[in-house]
Amino acid sequence: MKNFTIFLITVTVMLSGCGNRGKDGKTDASPLKQFALSEVWSSDTLFRTPESVIYDTKRDVLYVTNINLEPRLKDGNGFVSIAGTDGKIIELMWITGLNAPKGTAIAGDTLYVADIDELVLIDIEKGTIAARKTIEGIGMINDITSDEENNLYISDTDSNKIYRYSGGKLSVWLDHGLDKPNGLLAEKKRLLLASMGTMDFVAFDLETKEKKVFATEINRGDGVAFSGIPGFYLVSDWSGEIFMINEETGKISLLNTKDIQMNTADICYITDKNLLIVPTFARNSLKAFNLKIL
Repeated sequence: MKNFTIFLITVTVMLSGCGNRGKDGKTDASPLKQFALSEVWSSDTLFRTPESVIYDTKRDVLYVTNINLEPRLKDGNGFVSIAGTDGKIIELMWITGLNAPKGTAIAGDTLYVADIDELVLIDIEKGTIAARKTIEGIGMINDITSDEENNLYISDTDSNKIYRYSGGKLSVWLDHGLDKPNGLLAEKKRLLLASMGTMDFVAFDLETKEKKVFATEINRGDGVAFSGIPGFYLVSDWSGEIFMINEETGKISLLNTKDIQMNTADICYITDKNLLIVPTFARNSLKAFNLKIL
């Protein structure tokens, strides 16, 4: 296993005490801190273009979407895998018959998967596809996030829209001011977005849709995850970089794998286990890192 250089980054970390909903970003100043990412494990390379990973807290497993080469081709060879948080593959071909599955969200016992122009609903308990909802006039849906009330927000990278799925109905939530929207994270009062076109990381107020820019020049923004530290987020650049971003202090690079041509796709961070899980896309594997505050 190749060990990556640990990046020690000095930043001003603003902490308010770790409350349950501290990720809304309301923080107070604290002493200077250092962040470090260190590799914990690397999975086997049996995945096929893994794009997104999500953690199921109820079952303590990871679900991994496998595009299997072409991201916009309806070829029926895409699938979802189950892996352990130790990187071991539990069931490679858990759900098959998909096209190019990408972002995911869990609400109740349903795993929602973005699959080009379909929202696929998977019954987790049964391990079967419960429904496929075709979205007419869509470009390519990419990422999904769920809020506290199990409403979904879905990015359409090609058509520059964000959809809202609630009560079984889909509606356009935002259709202006977007340029290749991708990674999403819903919070209580706002929606966070990493974009590939504008190459920025922003937050939208869920009521007013007012936008606040947290960071720019993140290149091909992909995954978004709450770091466990109030006001701080882990954001991936698909090209091969992981940032720590704070809404007041901006971005800091924690990991850069561009020199070895390793993608960092749609990440997830498991706060309780302190594990950042990174799909490597063309490398056909997952990598896990610990986040340390020194």
